[in-house]
Amino acid sequence: MRIYNAQFAASLTAARDGGIAPVYFFWVLARDRASGAEVPIGLWSGDEDITLTLTQPDGSNVSRHYFGGVNLRVEDLTYVGDLTDNPVAVSTSQGVDAAQLLARGYDLRLAYCEIHATTMTGGTFTAAPQLQWVGIIDAGPINTPGENGEGGITYQIRSEIMWQLTARNPAKSSDAHQKRRNPIDRFCEFAAVIGSRSVQWYKKDR
Repeated sequence: MRIYNAQFAASLTAARDGGIAPVYFFWVLARDRASGAEVPIGLWSGDEDITLTLTQPDGSNVSRHYFGGVNLRVEDLTYVGDLTDNPVAVSTSQGVDAAQLLARGYDLRLAYCEIHATTMTGGTFTAAPQLQWVGIIDAGPINTPGENGEGGITYQIRSEIMWQLTARNPAKSSDAHQKRRNPIDRFCEFAAVIGSRSVQWYKKDR
């Protein structure tokens, strides 16, 4: 269950009558391609660069700088109560320096990221940005346009918890596999021989 900031919740309630402008903040812990060191970088849906204080998942506050003017959009932000893996789509323009830096300058494979959001009325934020999503970057294809076309970059952000819970392990249970873990492990020594036998482990043999 999510409990929104009172001002943020009030702005959502009043949207039907007065309208609101959603504002998103995209924060990524990218990796330097040469050293592998983590490099934080942030983008937001406004036009100008901005520095502001946000609340992290652990409840602490941190000051972050976000690059603007990248035409940031967030779609498919869905909350469920089961193990359904619903990726979030975060897209930016392609021809902006900050967007190019994120997409091409760093290694983004499975990079940790956060999405915050708030609303804006009259040119000011209605509340401090609220944490909406924590995940990892699973894909980030770059759409290079043709002449007079419009390209873009769309990142697929997946929940790391859901990704791990639904991932499949390609390893097979075999004697050889067990012995790679421990040369004297004989747990699967006869696995190939009794592979078709149905054993009821809760009953004792007589």
